[in-house]
Amino acid sequence: MTKNSGEKFQRSGNIAHSFIINNEEVQKYLKNCIIPFKVEDINLNKNLLHDIEFTTENSIENIVTTDGEKTVIPVKKSFPSSLITFFQFGSLLIKRADLDDMKQKPFVSPSDIKKIKKIDREHLVIPTKNISLKKGINFKVSVRNTIHDFFKKKHTGTTSMLETLFWFIFRLYDVSNTKDSYKLSSCPHCGTRKIKLKRDEIDFSNYSWKCTHKKCNREILLTDVFRLFEQVSNEKGSEGILSYTKSLIESFLHVHTIKRILEIEEGMINRFLFVRDGPLSFGGETANMYKPMQAMINFLSKSNRINMVGVEKTGAFVDHAKQIKDKLEPGQLFLLSNEHIYTYILPGNPTKDNYASTSYYSGKMIYKSPDKRVYVLTVPVENHKNYYITPELTDLKNIHEILQCINSLKCDIYENAIMPVAIANKLISLTNHPSSNILEQFAKKTMGK
Repeated sequence: MTKNSGEKFQRSGNIAHSFIINNEEVQKYLKNCIIPFKVEDINLNKNLLHDIEFTTENSIENIVTTDGEKTVIPVKKSFPSSLITFFQFGSLLIKRADLDDMKQKPFVSPSDIKKIKKIDREHLVIPTKNISLKKGINFKVSVRNTIHDFFKKKHTGTTSMLETLFWFIFRLYDVSNTKDSYKLSSCPHCGTRKIKLKRDEIDFSNYSWKCTHKKCNREILLTDVFRLFEQVSNEKGSEGILSYTKSLIESFLHVHTIKRILEIEEGMINRFLFVRDGPLSFGGETANMYKPMQAMINFLSKSNRINMVGVEKTGAFVDHAKQIKDKLEPGQLFLLSNEHIYTYILPGNPTKDNYASTSYYSGKMIYKSPDKRVYVLTVPVENHKNYYITPELTDLKNIHEILQCINSLKCDIYENAIMPVAIANKLISLTNHPSSNILEQFAKKTMGK
């Protein structure tokens, strides 16, 4: 291409932009848009600001974090839309005593690092597009069976995650108020609405039921309660559920661990802190899981302390936290209300909209640690809808000990990181270039493509 021809292309590009810039409808639309407030125009409700005082005692002895990573791989060069997704999940246990010992040493030895890098891994492979299992079944059934088979694993427990899911859905932790049935949104085969899954009619050989519609009578799996199948089709594939599947399994591995700890020793759960990478919530089709999660935490909190915290690394709330960090004093906690969220962070009506009313089981806040690091955190609350209307510090059970742990878990792998999440993320990462290439070659070779 000559210099003159290149200049012609550039001029034509500039002319195309001018049509947009000079368009009256575009100008009118942009003038009607509202962008985030400048920091000097943001007012913090002083009633939602709290100075956190810490004691020398802290009953939390162990920190558990679960993180997941996924990568999508094309498996046939001549058919690039044939995709498969690899997931890797890791559960990391860190003892606070080991961290305290490391802080006292002038040099940290490899053996010290090894203590905090022991991680239990789980792997999942989901057909993503134009791939199915070799059983003469369609794509949608392949995905459902794959997810169900994953939940047959025991992970760190002595029983399968399917058994934990059954315990979780039918509230077997509360012997005086168990659920006799669960209403499934629809049958994954015939689409019949509001299928009642009766607890005493389950087939424990595969944790499944039969559809109640006479002309269907096909198998409904316990994992269908997640409703992921609603976004899977033979034509579009399963790309729409990948992020939700990752988040769901991260949350559920915590539930599985909680059940196991409850079985070991009464009161032992009080000494654990469960840390999530991201908010304590469920997204997409899995959002309905917030109800059984909130029910479980509320019941267990009557006689135990269920210490959980979600740590956000990116997004609008993190951007806002950075924006207002100088308005907070070190050691201050700012509780986020509907009014503040819909005035300064997200589009919406501060008087009518209720933040995350159908997905969260937690309250959100911004915390500035004594060493001036800023975190966006979520902690379980008894009623998240009421919390966002009028948040109170008393809504946040054991918040002082949780924040004290956040202070001690600081690390510099990335901005305002905390150690368990950063380490788990590094240990299970699949997205770096060499790792992704290795998985692609492995998939092609194993599948004979």
